[in-house]
Amino acid sequence: MKELQTPSQDYLRYHRRRITWTLEKLRQIGAKRIVEIGGHPWVMTASLIDEGNLEVAATISAEELTSWPDDIGVERGIYILKTPKGREVEIKNYSANIERTSFDLEERPDTVLACEIVEHLVRSPHVMFLNINRWLGLGGRLFVTTPNGAQFFSPFRRRSMTPAYRANIYERHFYLYTLEEVIDLVSLCGFKILEAGYDDPYEREGMSSIYGWLARIPWGWCREKFKKMLYLVGEKEKEIFRLEKCPRVYDPRGDWELIANGVKE
Repeated sequence: MKELQTPSQDYLRYHRRRITWTLEKLRQIGAKRIVEIGGHPWVMTASLIDEGNLEVAATISAEELTSWPDDIGVERGIYILKTPKGREVEIKNYSANIERTSFDLEERPDTVLACEIVEHLVRSPHVMFLNINRWLGLGGRLFVTTPNGAQFFSPFRRRSMTPAYRANIYERHFYLYTLEEVIDLVSLCGFKILEAGYDDPYEREGMSSIYGWLARIPWGWCREKFKKMLYLVGEKEKEIFRLEKCPRVYDPRGDWELIANGVKE
């Protein structure tokens, strides 16, 4: 058993609005028993616990490893977390490379939370969503947030500014999604999209505050170009063990594991 670091107060201050917004969304979709992906730095984890009506069944985080091969194995450990409200709780954490290794959980959640995670995956995000599919029962919920990859890009184009995923080695550290790309990826992994859209949960200061005002204009283009975050709520509607085609965000070169034929149609 290991004691986790105290959640960062600086991180909490910057992300407080997003965390409050996320907790409200979780209440709206009826979440009760949650698996959180990417617990580090544990601020969201502590907020979920302090909420009182939510159970954190487990977290998935390999933050202790700074360099690893494709498969680092799967280790389940018990950690002690102290929350800002003074609660001291045991957290079950799985250390694994979630985009390279398929694995099961002992816990059975009704909701999997992947907030500000998918943009950090460097090669095979579909593997993460296939893992989530296997952890949830039919009707289980997936909740995703990620930075809006369409904001400030050319007003006449809607694709992300970052290059497509590669099918060989790790070549870069992030991908910025458009809303259509997130919907495509999650749908291919066996989820029905219940809700998807934009939000702007960060404080803006100085001249950038004008972007916040522009984001409030009730026009789709303004939401797409000036809101900072995308969100999606999905519901598992079928068991999926491999994708039938490549997601839009994948480069067609090379062979992909867990995708039929490995190339785009």
